[in-house]
Amino acid sequence: MGRERDRPGDLADEPRESKRGEKFQQRRQEREKWLRSGAAGFPGGDSEKRRSAEGDSEPPRKAQKAEDGGPLRLGSTLKPFQAADETVAEVPWVSTGLRVRIVDVDGTHQSSHLKKGYVQKVNADTLCADVAVDGGGPLLRAVSQRYLETVVSKGCTRVEVVRGPNKGVVAQVVQRDPKQNLIVLSVKASQVKG
Repeated sequence: MGRERDRPGDLADEPRESKRGEKFQQRRQEREKWLRSGAAGFPGGDSEKRRSAEGDSEPPRKAQKAEDGGPLRLGSTLKPFQAADETVAEVPWVSTGLRVRIVDVDGTHQSSHLKKGYVQKVNADTLCADVAVDGGGPLLRAVSQRYLETVVSKGCTRVEVVRGPNKGVVAQVVQRDPKQNLIVLSVKASQVKG
């Protein structure tokens, strides 16, 4: 008698119509049809209305294409995980007395490619440095910091932090991992900035 209480008299025996109505049933049927088809977007949603107004049957895809027209895989040699140079502001990291390696394959300083030296002078405005090459080599003038990389020799026990919140701090080398190009440092609490 639980259900019959809800509906008085003669109505108790008649089949009950859904409260949701005919429009709900239509939307449910469209949704089930869409789910079976595997299409993108939600039927009757905003994206579908925009596409039908624009006359497009499918939204534009943002996938990048490789030279052969196929998909471009991230991490490939064609598109490594790097931001475009023009979107990233360069931060000066070179400092006087820093040991560096020159990595200029085909530029002005290609004769000193992979040679090591010490930074003699830094121009922070142009992000360039004058580098004295080891072994009595020439003094290279106005070498861009993009053609320099830091060097930590095997016997090195102290290094200068060149980036991050502790930039300029001289720290002790605790451990080296040359395969991963990493070192573990120990910094005195009095030297830590912030």
